Amino acid sequence: MSMNVFLLMTLLLNWGKVDAKRDEHTFLLPKIVAEKLQQMQQSDARIRGKKIACIVDFSRPSFEKRLYVIDLQRQVCLMNTWVAHGKGSGRSAVAENFSNDSGSLCSSLGVFEPIGQFYGKHGLSIRLKGLDKGINDNAVERGIIVHAADYISEKNASFYKRQGNSFGCFAVMPTMIEPLVKLVNQPDAVIVAFK
Repeated sequence: MSMNVFLLMTLLLNWGKVDAKRDEHTFLLPKIVAEKLQQMQQSDARIRGKKIACIVDFSRPSFEKRLYVIDLQRQVCLMNTWVAHGKGSGRSAVAENFSNDSGSLCSSLGVFEPIGQFYGKHGLSIRLKGLDKGINDNAVERGIIVHAADYISEKNASFYKRQGNSFGCFAVMPTMIEPLVKLVNQPDAVIVAFK
């Protein structure tokens, strides 16, 4: 059995298990996300060696929890929550369009590096630097950040079958921003958005 197949099988078997050393809750990682993560770890040096990966699966609708924070060393999913996509990406529950252009109000795909927390108009937030030329490298200029927003809620997911839209930022429920910042705002973390 090749090392890659063994690694994928290990990831799929271990996602979502509770670490016996800690009392924290962990979450099940969908097979497609585990497979995509395994692919990225093999092919992208920017992800290999990181401790934390925050994965946003824009192939899923916004009423589903599509943001995953993964401890790559322990192979567990630490957080699973809702995340908005930009208005320019689609006003429905499904993100269709992605852009790197200022004024597009679209979400961007690719790999992002967290470059520091700050308190702005949305409260506690994380600045992001896009690492993919022509795909998300205008993230700093566009003001693409991770922030809290009242238009992201369990009620929106269950009642309206969609979340509100950001201006291209990764917006999460206000109750989730502090734990998310603690997990992701570090040099050994990476944020990856894919469709």
